[in-house]
Amino acid sequence: MTIGVWLTLLGVLVMVLGPVMLLQPSTRDRRLNELRGGAQERGVKVTMQTLPSQATDLGDPDLVPVYRLPAAKGGGPSRSWMLVRGVYQHEAHFLGDWVWQGRERASAEEQDCLTALLPGLPKSVRAVAGDAAGWSIYWMELGGDDALQTVLDGLVKLRDCKRPPASALH
Repeated sequence: MTIGVWLTLLGVLVMVLGPVMLLQPSTRDRRLNELRGGAQERGVKVTMQTLPSQATDLGDPDLVPVYRLPAAKGGGPSRSWMLVRGVYQHEAHFLGDWVWQGRERASAEEQDCLTALLPGLPKSVRAVAGDAAGWSIYWMELGGDDALQTVLDGLVKLRDCKRPPASALH
Protein backbone atom coordinates (compact mmCIF):
# COMPACT_ATOMS: atom_id res chain seq x y z
CA MET A 1 0.00 0.00 0.00
CA THR A 2 1.17 3.47 -0.74
CA ILE A 3 1.56 6.29 1.69
CA GLY A 4 -1.51 7.98 0.20
CA VAL A 5 -3.69 5.00 1.13
CA TRP A 6 -2.29 4.99 4.68
CA LEU A 7 -2.96 8.70 5.08
CA THR A 8 -6.50 8.28 3.77
CA LEU A 9 -7.18 5.39 6.20
CA LEU A 10 -5.70 7.42 9.06
CA GLY A 11 -7.87 10.41 8.10
CA VAL A 12 -11.02 8.27 8.02
CA LEU A 13 -10.12 6.74 11.39
CA VAL A 14 -9.63 10.19 12.93
CA MET A 15 -12.93 11.39 11.44
CA VAL A 16 -14.78 8.41 12.95
CA LEU A 17 -13.11 8.36 16.38
CA GLY A 18 -12.86 12.14 16.88
CA PRO A 19 -16.57 12.81 17.47
CA VAL A 20 -16.85 9.70 19.65
CA MET A 21 -14.05 10.99 21.88
CA LEU A 22 -15.77 14.38 22.15
CA LEU A 23 -18.86 12.66 23.58
CA GLN A 24 -16.88 11.38 26.58
CA PRO A 25 -17.61 13.28 29.82
CA SER A 26 -14.83 15.55 31.00
CA THR A 27 -13.01 14.95 34.28
CA ARG A 28 -15.06 17.77 35.83
CA ASP A 29 -18.33 16.22 34.61
CA ARG A 30 -17.35 12.84 36.04
CA ARG A 31 -16.48 14.43 39.39
CA LEU A 32 -19.81 16.29 39.56
CA ASN A 33 -21.66 13.06 38.75
CA GLU A 34 -19.81 11.34 41.61
CA LEU A 35 -20.73 14.14 44.05
CA ARG A 36 -24.37 14.19 42.98
CA GLY A 37 -24.60 10.40 42.95
CA GLY A 38 -23.19 10.27 46.49
CA ALA A 39 -25.80 12.75 47.64
CA GLN A 40 -28.63 10.89 45.92
CA GLU A 41 -27.56 7.62 47.57
CA ARG A 42 -28.18 9.38 50.90
CA GLY A 43 -31.70 10.50 49.94
CA VAL A 44 -30.77 14.03 48.84
CA LYS A 45 -32.23 15.35 45.58
CA VAL A 46 -29.98 17.48 43.37
CA THR A 47 -31.49 20.00 40.97
CA MET A 48 -30.43 23.23 39.26
CA GLN A 49 -32.25 26.44 40.21
CA THR A 50 -31.65 30.17 40.06
CA LEU A 51 -31.31 32.23 43.20
CA PRO A 52 -33.62 35.19 43.69
CA SER A 53 -32.21 38.44 42.30
CA GLN A 54 -30.28 40.55 44.77
CA ALA A 55 -29.95 44.33 44.72
CA THR A 56 -26.20 43.85 44.25
CA ASP A 57 -26.57 41.60 41.16
CA LEU A 58 -25.20 43.12 37.98
CA GLY A 59 -26.86 40.55 35.72
CA ASP A 60 -29.31 37.70 35.79
CA PRO A 61 -28.65 35.13 38.52
CA ASP A 62 -26.90 31.94 37.41
CA LEU A 63 -28.21 28.42 37.82
CA VAL A 64 -26.96 26.93 41.08
CA PRO A 65 -26.92 23.26 42.13
CA VAL A 66 -29.44 22.74 44.93
CA TYR A 67 -29.04 19.87 47.38
CA ARG A 68 -32.46 19.17 48.88
CA LEU A 69 -33.39 16.85 51.73
CA PRO A 70 -37.11 16.10 51.36
CA ALA A 71 -39.21 16.09 54.50
CA ALA A 72 -41.56 13.33 55.45
CA LYS A 73 -45.13 14.35 54.64
CA GLY A 74 -45.83 17.52 56.61
CA GLY A 75 -42.45 17.36 58.34
CA GLY A 76 -40.77 20.42 56.87
CA PRO A 77 -40.65 23.91 58.35
CA SER A 78 -44.07 25.39 59.07
CA ARG A 79 -43.22 28.45 56.97
CA SER A 80 -41.03 28.94 53.92
CA TRP A 81 -37.80 30.88 54.40
CA MET A 82 -34.56 31.50 52.54
CA LEU A 83 -31.22 32.99 53.51
CA VAL A 84 -28.82 34.06 50.75
CA ARG A 85 -25.16 34.76 51.43
CA GLY A 86 -24.67 38.48 50.91
CA VAL A 87 -21.76 40.01 49.01
CA TYR A 88 -20.90 42.23 51.98
CA GLN A 89 -21.26 42.15 55.74
CA HIS A 90 -23.86 44.33 57.40
CA GLU A 91 -25.29 44.50 60.89
CA ALA A 92 -28.81 44.17 59.47
CA HIS A 93 -27.96 40.79 57.91
CA PHE A 94 -28.45 37.53 59.78
CA LEU A 95 -25.04 36.70 61.31
CA GLY A 96 -23.61 39.61 59.33
CA ASP A 97 -23.43 37.74 55.99
CA TRP A 98 -26.84 36.25 55.31
CA VAL A 99 -29.81 38.11 53.80
CA TRP A 100 -33.40 36.97 54.34
CA GLN A 101 -35.43 36.66 51.14
CA GLY A 102 -39.07 37.68 51.25
CA ARG A 103 -41.04 38.36 54.39
CA GLU A 104 -40.94 34.92 55.99
CA ARG A 105 -38.31 34.04 58.58
CA ALA A 106 -37.29 30.76 60.11
CA SER A 107 -38.76 29.99 63.53
CA ALA A 108 -36.74 30.96 66.60
CA GLU A 109 -35.77 27.29 67.02
CA GLU A 110 -34.61 27.11 63.38
CA GLN A 111 -32.72 30.38 63.73
CA ASP A 112 -30.82 28.90 66.67
CA CYS A 113 -29.89 25.94 64.46
CA LEU A 114 -28.90 28.29 61.62
CA THR A 115 -26.72 30.31 64.01
CA ALA A 116 -24.78 27.13 64.81
CA LEU A 117 -24.78 25.78 61.24
CA LEU A 118 -24.03 28.67 58.88
CA PRO A 119 -20.49 29.58 60.04
CA GLY A 120 -19.34 25.99 59.37
CA LEU A 121 -20.69 25.74 55.82
CA PRO A 122 -18.27 25.98 52.89
CA LYS A 123 -17.83 29.47 51.42
CA SER A 124 -19.23 28.06 48.16
CA VAL A 125 -22.69 27.71 49.75
CA ARG A 126 -24.79 30.50 48.27
CA ALA A 127 -28.10 30.00 50.10
CA VAL A 128 -30.00 27.90 52.64
CA ALA A 129 -33.77 27.43 52.54
CA GLY A 130 -36.62 25.56 54.18
CA ASP A 131 -40.25 24.95 53.29
CA ALA A 132 -42.97 22.40 53.98
CA ALA A 133 -41.40 19.99 51.47
CA GLY A 134 -37.90 20.01 53.02
CA TRP A 135 -34.59 21.82 53.33
CA SER A 136 -32.21 23.03 50.63
CA ILE A 137 -28.61 24.16 50.39
CA TYR A 138 -27.56 26.01 47.24
CA TRP A 139 -23.94 24.91 46.83
CA MET A 140 -21.50 25.62 43.99
CA GLU A 141 -20.00 22.10 44.40
CA LEU A 142 -16.51 23.28 45.29
CA GLY A 143 -14.40 21.58 47.93
CA GLY A 144 -14.82 17.93 47.02
CA ASP A 145 -15.96 15.12 49.31
CA ASP A 146 -15.28 17.02 52.55
CA ALA A 147 -17.48 19.93 51.45
CA LEU A 148 -20.16 17.49 50.26
CA GLN A 149 -20.20 15.81 53.66
CA THR A 150 -20.49 19.21 55.37
CA VAL A 151 -23.46 20.09 53.13
CA LEU A 152 -25.16 16.73 53.79
CA ASP A 153 -24.55 17.07 57.54
CA GLY A 154 -26.00 20.58 57.37
CA LEU A 155 -29.19 19.30 55.77
CA VAL A 156 -29.54 16.68 58.51
CA LYS A 157 -29.01 19.31 61.21
CA LEU A 158 -31.72 21.48 59.67
CA ARG A 159 -34.09 18.51 59.51
CA ASP A 160 -33.33 17.48 63.09
CA CYS A 161 -33.90 21.01 64.30
CA LYS A 162 -37.64 20.37 64.12
CA ARG A 163 -37.67 17.09 65.96
CA PRO A 164 -35.48 14.86 68.09
CA PRO A 165 -32.34 13.69 66.26
CA ALA A 166 -32.83 10.75 63.92
CA SER A 167 -30.28 8.67 62.09
CA ALA A 168 -27.88 10.81 60.08
CA LEU A 169 -27.18 10.55 56.35
CA HIS A 170 -24.07 8.39 56.53
